[in-house]
Amino acid sequence: MTFYTIHPREIEDLLYRRRAMLIDVRDREAYREYHYGNARNLPYDQIDNWMYRLPKSRPLVLYCDYGSTSLLAARKLGNEGYEVYTVVGGLDAMRTKD
Repeated sequence: MTFYTIHPREIEDLLYRRRAMLIDVRDREAYREYHYGNARNLPYDQIDNWMYRLPKSRPLVLYCDYGSTSLLAARKLGNEGYEVYTVVGGLDAMRTKD
């Protein structure tokens, strides 16, 4: 399976209609400073420790600061059979989506 890129305006639809999990792949310190809504913090540098614990029955929406790290994570998770979306522009774009 591959992964998909989405615009920040599409996040809410995936979270509520599809019951997607929102995952912040930034480090814990950045997450504590600010994170989007009900995002779970699963740092990219620990992906091998957490990726197999996620349900494959729910879509995953990943973000980082600008979209590059979440893109790497999405590629890896997509190759493992997860339905994955990464937010174009990351948290920076999410903050200014309106």
